[in-house]
This record gives sequence, C-alpha cells and structure tokens, in this order.
Amino acid sequence: MPPLTPAAARLTTLLAHRPQPALGVFLPAGFPTWTAGIAALRTFTKSGADFLEVGVPHHSPVYDGPDITAAYVQALEQGTRMAHVLSTIRLVAASASIPVVAMTYWTPVCEFGIERFAQSLARSGAAGAMIPDLPITEAAAWLDAAREAGIHTPQFAPRSADEEQLRAITEAASGWVYVPATAAPTGYQGRLDLHALHDYTERLRALTPQPLVAGIGISTPERAAEVAPFVDAVVIGSPLVRPLLHTPGARGLDTAVEQVRAFAHALRAPASPRTLSA
Repeated sequence: MPPLTPAAARLTTLLAHRPQPALGVFLPAGFPTWTAGIAALRTFTKSGADFLEVGVPHHSPVYDGPDITAAYVQALEQGTRMAHVLSTIRLVAASASIPVVAMTYWTPVCEFGIERFAQSLARSGAAGAMIPDLPITEAAAWLDAAREAGIHTPQFAPRSADEEQLRAITEAASGWVYVPATAAPTGYQGRLDLHALHDYTERLRALTPQPLVAGIGISTPERAAEVAPFVDAVVIGSPLVRPLLHTPGARGLDTAVEQVRAFAHALRAPASPRTLSA
C-alpha cells in the first residue's frame, strides 16, 4: 500500500495519544464568499483550531440543519464548484501547519470522479476526506482510490448503526471514526444524552483503535467540555457558520473567532476521567 502523504501523516500524529481532545473547525468552501472563507479558515488556525474540515457544498445535505444548508446554498449560488473546494484546501494547507480534511457527500465525488477526487485531494495537501453518506456497496472504490493516493478515509458512524454495520464502518476507517453526539441534524442546540454517548463510544472503542471524533450537537463550549472525556477530538461547524450567515462582514467573523477561542479553551482544560455520575 502506498505511504501516507505528509498531510495525512500529520493528522495521524495530531490525534495520537493526546492529553486533551483536539479541536476541529468546519466551514463550507465558498462561504461566505470564496476569498472570505479562505481568510476565515486561516484566522481559525491562529485562534485555537487543531485541524480544519472544508465542506463541499451540496444541494441535498441530509445530515445538516438549516444553518449549514443555507451556507451550502449561498456557496452554490455564488458559483462554488469542486475546483474552488480544492483551491481552498490548497491555499489554506499551504499557509497553515495543521491538517485539512474535506467533508463531502457522495454525489459530488461521483460527479467529479472517484479516483480524480482522491488524487486531487492529495495534490491539494488534504489529509483525507469524510463522506457521511458513503454507500457501503460503493465504498470499496473510494477506499481503494484514497489509499492509492495516500490519504485518510474517516468514517461516519450513525447512532442507528447495528453491530454489523459498525464493524464495517470501523474496518473502513482511517484517520478517525466520527461519532455524532446526537442523532439530530447539524445545528442541534438541545441537551445531550451523555450516558448514551458514553456507551456508544465504548462500543466503538471495542471495535477499533482509530481515534474518535465527535460532532453534531456540540453547540457550546460547555457541551464540548462535557463530551471531551469520551473522545479524541471535537468538531464544530454550526456555531461558526451561524454568525457568518446572519451577521455578514467583520462582525460576523469576529464572533466566529471568539467561538473558536472559547471552544479551544474548554477543550484545553485539564482532562476529566471518562466517567459519568449516576
């Protein structure tokens, strides 16, 4: 098997044996504009983000709530295409020392070409790509192409998955296994069932040595601190997209940056044991 690219190797190193969880931040490419999105991602890297997720805008984002869906629509209406996504990754990865991972639905990958997508990501400096709706019947083509390109294939583990499905997901994963903190779409701001999340992460750790990365429903720094004992990283998206969507310009970016700093601070606090009160 070809070796990992330097970017993919950096992601492996980042998530290995951390005393506190890493912070990943998500932003769709082309949002709020192509250049403003690149500037925002670069600013996030200086404000506490440990790795970046760059979203590929899609017209039917089934796992996403209204904020990220609206951001995708805005990016698409402004003409964002896969070339802009790859350019965003290339420009951000070239100016930052932290890993960058693409987050995409399956349809854009098929339309662009599976092998072409994997090779283009590797050339752009991406560490890998997560495809949350990757069909299990078509997974082999993507996994083979990504491994040939030397990039990671993080896998999304839906809370509804049974044991057989989880085994297939964890066997396909490299880089990390993504654990939704809730079964709701992105942008959920309600309470989290921490006991259920703890049990789910324990099931996954029994199946895989891959790092566990949590997202969806981690709406505040306090929520991040609650989830932190059970995972190796936390990814936030809607708390950053929301101010950029509803407060355009410098004020919205300032609010998003404040969010990154607050989440980073919450995760940098001394680690708590992985236990829960009754």
